[in-house]
Amino acid sequence: MMISWSGLALLACGDDGGTSATDGASTEGPTTAAPTSEPTTTIPTTGSPTTDVDPTTGDSEGDSSSTTDGTSTTEGPALACHEIPLPATLVEDGAWDDGLTISGFAGYDGLTPTVYDFARHADGDVLAVGYFHYIGKDVVHPFARDDGSGWIEDPSLGVELERPTLSAVAADDGGRVALATYSALPFDLLQREGELLLADGGEFEVIGTFHGAVRSMAFYDGELWVAGVFSLDGEPAMPHLAVYGDMGWHAPPGGALVGAGAFELTVEGDALLVGGAFTGVGGVSAQSVAAWDGADWTAYDLPNSTVFALARDGQGDLYAGGLFSVEGSVETGGIARWSGQSWQSVAGGLANPSFRGVVSDLAVRSGELYVAGCFTSAGGVPDDPAAIPAPGLARWAGGAWEALADPGVGVGTAWFTPLKCGDEGPDAIWDAQHQRLFVDGDRLLLGGSFAGAGGVASQSVIALDADDQWVAQGEPGRGFSGATRSLAVGGPECAVHVMGGVTHAGGVAVDNRVLRGDGDAWTPLGPPIPAEAYCWQLAVDAAGVPALGCDLPPEGDLPPEGGVLRLHDDSWQVVGEPFPQGGVATVGFDPAGTLWAAGGGGEGFVAREDGGALVVFGTSNGRVASLAFRPTAAGEPVQAVVGGYFSEFEGVPAGGVAHWNGDAWEPLADGIVGSVLAVAYAEDGAIYASTADDGTPNRPILARWDGAAWADVATPEPGPVEAGYAFYSLLARGQYVVASGFAWPNSEQRNIFVYDGATFSSLRGGATAIYVESSALAHDGLWFGGTIAEAGPPEARLSSVGIAHLR
Repeated sequence: MMISWSGLALLACGDDGGTSATDGASTEGPTTAAPTSEPTTTIPTTGSPTTDVDPTTGDSEGDSSSTTDGTSTTEGPALACHEIPLPATLVEDGAWDDGLTISGFAGYDGLTPTVYDFARHADGDVLAVGYFHYIGKDVVHPFARDDGSGWIEDPSLGVELERPTLSAVAADDGGRVALATYSALPFDLLQREGELLLADGGEFEVIGTFHGAVRSMAFYDGELWVAGVFSLDGEPAMPHLAVYGDMGWHAPPGGALVGAGAFELTVEGDALLVGGAFTGVGGVSAQSVAAWDGADWTAYDLPNSTVFALARDGQGDLYAGGLFSVEGSVETGGIARWSGQSWQSVAGGLANPSFRGVVSDLAVRSGELYVAGCFTSAGGVPDDPAAIPAPGLARWAGGAWEALADPGVGVGTAWFTPLKCGDEGPDAIWDAQHQRLFVDGDRLLLGGSFAGAGGVASQSVIALDADDQWVAQGEPGRGFSGATRSLAVGGPECAVHVMGGVTHAGGVAVDNRVLRGDGDAWTPLGPPIPAEAYCWQLAVDAAGVPALGCDLPPEGDLPPEGGVLRLHDDSWQVVGEPFPQGGVATVGFDPAGTLWAAGGGGEGFVAREDGGALVVFGTSNGRVASLAFRPTAAGEPVQAVVGGYFSEFEGVPAGGVAHWNGDAWEPLADGIVGSVLAVAYAEDGAIYASTADDGTPNRPILARWDGAAWADVATPEPGPVEAGYAFYSLLARGQYVVASGFAWPNSEQRNIFVYDGATFSSLRGGATAIYVESSALAHDGLWFGGTIAEAGPPEARLSSVGIAHLR
């Protein structure tokens, strides 16, 4: 059977069944979450070649290095890759690669970096605030400025923030700057604590504290106005909208705001516009939109609405954006225009497939209205012939809607992105993907939690130039937009190879291809990985030809079958017949160069290639998730170990681990307590296995088989402190075992650890990540893949996005 995919450029979206949400890109910024199925386990590529293969086509040119009994007869390039030593100098003194950065603003691991607000300083520079920690290689606080030559940290913030997030910024013509801090926890919005800071040409000073969150600030008539969902500490009479002047804090002129919150403050000429979710302000009745001209309040009633944005276009028409529909529709809405007497819908409004659109901000450039928010179509519901696809960004110009981004082109992320729309609760707008628009001359800045726009990678901040082209902010390094799922070493140069979840490498679109590391660049191999298949793991043979362990596209309502895709004639082709037992979780080349594959579901399997087909020669009563080979010398029988979610192998009790001794499968005593995530086979014959942190009593963190019994080597005596440990990848080389996955001890040295036979400790501070999913050893050092944001110890941490490299 031959199934071939060639030249496909579609990407998985993370909702295709059994996939991690980092496996491709939703429209301009996918979510990132922990694996929904058991994580993959990456093992070092171990095989010397069985054939000489053209690395460009994968064509076999004869069998010169294996025998029919599975013993290795020669030492080829892959065996050399397998024998790359792990020197003590790398383990003890290695340095993390500081070049794996991305454009835009990067941050801590976990929750995505975000730009919440912009303002213009009196000197003309653009200010940006949010939740971020890096601009390129530079460590910064979340307050940046751009003087036209690029973004840098704003040096004026001389105070130490207890909470390193800023949600709002305002500046006036006299040089004053105001900032509001923000906290994403606790879940109860009004229990969150924040501070308001003001600088008047000097250092910032705290002018108030509050509970809740601030969305917008503006200077008007010499005073600072603050809007949000909050209550000032000690000032209960001015909820959600407060004013700071020479005499301190006071309520808005005429009286306090009545309602759930205020979200927008916009100075328009001599008036201050206020938008939100309220029924009154300043002692007058006003539904969600009002204006203060210095003497009187004017209501622009927009009933049953939450207004997040207000703007006037080049003709002077007033627009409101937010969570509402002037027609009362549940399908379209989000934007309205003031007619002089009432609010009217704008050409069909904005929509999502199953609910109305939400607008988070509006801006006017060259007289035209730009709209950002949570919607997929403009001008009607998505299936309306009059509507256009518009993934969260659109322009209203000349009486028609125009899209600003291609809905089919996304950018991946290594961070978790909430992807809220703004209609999920009072705090949801702070989790919206598109936060703010800001006009700076001919360019339009977009800030938020996105990974890019229009197929251009630029984390959290990007610009639309005068030619309507999206422009990344800052030069990219060699980091990834997306999170690597699997790493392997192979090919004539023993290069590191990358698979899974990456849309851009070094700022260049790579269309979810397998990538090869070539020094200072990443080289795509073959066509994109088929969107219809979900691939768990990568292996690379001696000639550099990749093989992928995958779930193949399901047929009808049947569960997906498993298969190995191998690159051949610039297309991905299934090796032999698919596996009805289920997906292929792990692949590898043994020291004889033979391809192995394992996986399954309720029934697990292990197979190896024979005559162009993958032949099952081991079965279990649960999924096989990991595979490793003993680094045998030429002429020695191939030995292997597998681990997974089974209690029996070949009908014999096995406890999650089974051993191939070169002739037959055998258990290793009673096996291991718990579900086995990863295995490794050391040169001295020791076998290592890690288990899932699933609450199983007495499960080992990292177990070692010495030929007679299992023992946990990750115990308090050699080093680990109390924490949750789940190692998804094990790499054994020489005296060391490198274990990577999820580990967050109190030391803050996280996720990557090393066992040297006596002690178990962090490897050079580890890497901050939701999880580290894979590892590989190449000539240029150790590589790690996953949802990685930083590498190194807390005192010397650096940005390393989607991948990390110790050298």
